[in-house]
Amino acid sequence: MKIVKHYSNEKQQFLDHCIQCGICADVCPVLPYTTIGKISSQEIQKAVFDSIENDRFNHFAYTKAFACMECFKCTTGICPHDLNPMLINEIIKGGYTSKGNILSPFTDSQQPCSTHRILASVQVSKAEYKQIMFPTPEQNVKYVFFPGCNVYFQPEKILNALDILDSIGESYAFLPGLDYCCGDNHLFFGHQKEGSCIAEELVAKIANYNPEAVLLWCPTCHCRFDKYISPSMSLPFQILSFPQYLSTKMEKLKLTSFDERIVTLHEPCKSVYTGVDRNGPRQVLSQLPGVTLKEMKHHGTDTLCCGSGAICWFPESCSQIEDIRLLEAKETGADQMITVCHYCNQAFASKEAEYDFQIVSYISIVAEAMGIHRRDKFKEYMHWKDLELILKDMEQNIETSVFGKEKIIEVLQAVFLP
Repeated sequence: MKIVKHYSNEKQQFLDHCIQCGICADVCPVLPYTTIGKISSQEIQKAVFDSIENDRFNHFAYTKAFACMECFKCTTGICPHDLNPMLINEIIKGGYTSKGNILSPFTDSQQPCSTHRILASVQVSKAEYKQIMFPTPEQNVKYVFFPGCNVYFQPEKILNALDILDSIGESYAFLPGLDYCCGDNHLFFGHQKEGSCIAEELVAKIANYNPEAVLLWCPTCHCRFDKYISPSMSLPFQILSFPQYLSTKMEKLKLTSFDERIVTLHEPCKSVYTGVDRNGPRQVLSQLPGVTLKEMKHHGTDTLCCGSGAICWFPESCSQIEDIRLLEAKETGADQMITVCHYCNQAFASKEAEYDFQIVSYISIVAEAMGIHRRDKFKEYMHWKDLELILKDMEQNIETSVFGKEKIIEVLQAVFLP
């Protein structure tokens, strides 16, 4: 298990070289919104070091680890010894959960009855569900498109991406993100062995297509490849984000001018902080007819997070961060806030009704320019908060879903009526 070995090596590097300077805690975007926000960064890091060195728990180390938004900001160009503080957070989380000291909200998207599969099945037709659930037979292709797991909450985005790839016309294979995984969910919750195994399975499966590159929809997958998978094993293909690829192929799409609009961009913070993709989304937007981009106060390398992983154990901190970002978007006067990451889209869309602009994925606006219109049903259902209305809307898809109605209702209540 190569990633497990990487974690072990990084842990030893941490013990050998961490000088407890606290810079990683100082730059952490979420800590100011927690109970240790006024504690010195050096004191926090001293507690983290003690937790790792002596395998014991303390409040400061717990908060730094479990409040982590997984923005990857601390992983690149921060530590004077080039250590990975986010990885250390995950080791701490693994220690807590393995000893039963905290209840983990971990759910496995690969399970046959996962929430991801059920939600996807009731938002699209039976044929569309099959399209996004089955891999292309193994063959030599130029690209492999891997959407990751969480975007299955919003399956129309996968369908839009596939339509765009078909329009571009280059050879590609589709690898569904619920049968394969980059390991992020396991690693984030501290399950290194499981995460290592499934990440290695993904790499081997992609390699079977002999592609030049894998196109990753999910920014988190991209950063996991960059910071965890690539340092652990040799990859026989390049890694590209979908926006990076799309930005170089826009001339192949038949775009029609639609209503002019001013947009602002919430880029994936982790893609920018790590440097894996700092320009792709803007280059896509710049080639759309009628679209004018107005930047928020914090953008580029100074961008802000949506709150992301903090939602699991520190929901109030996450909500504060969401509100700060949405207020910045409001100040631009934009008609639409464009998201790239599906989780950002999901998080901000839940509060869309409080603002006078729309939350729209970049892939949806590109599809719209091509004359493709698919409803963002997940966002609509979040706004409705009405089980009977949701069930009526998805009635036809429930009839063809492979899942029973009772299980579907259970998932709908948990997701849309918490």
